[in-house]
Amino acid sequence: MCEYPGTSVPVAVVEAAVREEPVKTIPPPSVTSAPPGQSVVNFFTIISTPPSPEDAITFTNPVPGEVRGVPEYSWCFGDGLKGMGPGTAFNPAVLPSRNPGYYLCATYAKPGTKHVTLTVTWRVTFRLEGVIDVPLALIVMTATEDKPIATARAVLVRSATRALTAAQR
Repeated sequence: MCEYPGTSVPVAVVEAAVREEPVKTIPPPSVTSAPPGQSVVNFFTIISTPPSPEDAITFTNPVPGEVRGVPEYSWCFGDGLKGMGPGTAFNPAVLPSRNPGYYLCATYAKPGTKHVTLTVTWRVTFRLEGVIDVPLALIVMTATEDKPIATARAVLVRSATRALTAAQR
């Protein structure tokens, strides 16, 4: 039972009421990658999602309190590679080669389509005034992207300038 002055409510009723609201307000996650479309073997593929701030919702019914959600981000890049955090969207002014560690990156060793999965786990607590925080069930959301990875090969081409010079002789 959740005891509050003048109120006695079963904890399950409180949890059901307060769990519903965060699920409504938390934005669904999405996966963004750079370069968009196809990436190349042995080059950085920058992965990110828009970060979600901590979410706080105030309640008065069935009892007064506050629900707070804190997101944690984990990634599976589809090649046995893993990552943590929301990442940072690509900015052309901040090159990954000059700023190691700035971006959340995957570097693929083999070509193929990689299944990138983002899991956002929200740790949710309910704070009843004058009572310790009560942890609620986790809220887990996922987003995926299939990322094509190609190989790049050098191709020798004849220089048009050199061919023209030889023809003029």
